[in-house]
Amino acid sequence: MQMKKLLSIISALILIVMLSVGCKKDKPVDTTVVDEPVPLTNFTAAKTDSVDFLKYQFTNTSTNYKELLWQFGDDSTSVEKSPLHKYAFEGIYHVVLTSRNSQGLSSSREIILNVADPNFDRTKVGESYFATIGGTFTVSRDNGGGPNSNEGSLKVVDGDPNSKFFQSGFSGDLVMKYELKTPALAGAYTLVSANDSPDRDPKTWILQGSEDGIKWINLHSRTGELFSGRAQRKLYHFNNNVLYKFYRLSIKANNGSRDFQMAEWTVNKKQP
Repeated sequence: MQMKKLLSIISALILIVMLSVGCKKDKPVDTTVVDEPVPLTNFTAAKTDSVDFLKYQFTNTSTNYKELLWQFGDDSTSVEKSPLHKYAFEGIYHVVLTSRNSQGLSSSREIILNVADPNFDRTKVGESYFATIGGTFTVSRDNGGGPNSNEGSLKVVDGDPNSKFFQSGFSGDLVMKYELKTPALAGAYTLVSANDSPDRDPKTWILQGSEDGIKWINLHSRTGELFSGRAQRKLYHFNNNVLYKFYRLSIKANNGSRDFQMAEWTVNKKQP
C-alpha cells in the first residue's frame, strides 16, 4: 500500500516537471536586420591604344557593392569588375555603371563618351564606287524621254555636276538603285543640287544597303535638308561594316515642287 502511494507521488512529481518544462517559454530570436551601406558608384574610362581608338578600358572604383552591371551605350553589357570594351563604330555613347548591394540598394553613374578617330577628316571622302567599280543603275520612274535622254536618270550618276536628272509629277515615292558589279564597303555618299528651281531639290530621304537586293538595311537618312546653292555638293558619312552589293536612295520629299531634280548621287569609300 505504501509502495503504491510512493509510486503515485513520484508519478505526480514527474508530471509536474513535464508540465513545467512544456510551459517554459522559448528564448526570443533576434530578427534585427543590420542595414548595409549604400553603394557608391564610380569608374574611369581610358583609351588603351593610340592607334585603335575604338578600344577602351573601364576601371571600376565603386564601393559597398556586391554586383555590377555595365551598359556601354551600344546595346552591349558586362558584369565584369573592370572590363575592356571595343566599339564597332565611332560615335557618342552614354556609358552607365550600376552597382548593387545584397539588400537590393543600388546607385548608378553615367558618362558621355566621344569615341572618335583622331585622323578622320569629315571634309574628305574616298572614291565613288559608281565610277571605280561600276554597275547597273535604275529608278522607280524615269524621265519621260527615258534614262538616256537629256535629263534622263543616268545623268544623276554620270559624274557631271552640270547635267541633271529631272522627273515630272514627283509624289514622294522616287527610288534610285545602284547594283555594283562587286560588293563594296561604303561609309559615305554625296548629293549635288541641280542648276535651277530650289523647290525641286531633295529634302527628305533614306539611304539603304542590301547584300541580295531583297533585305534592305537603313544606313543614313535626312529630314528637312536644304541646299543653299546651285550645283552644291553635300557630303554625308555613316557607320557601316558590311560590304553591300546594292545601294538605294529613296526620296520622300522635296521643297514643295510638283517636279524633282538632282545633278549627282554617289556612294563612296569613307576616306581617301
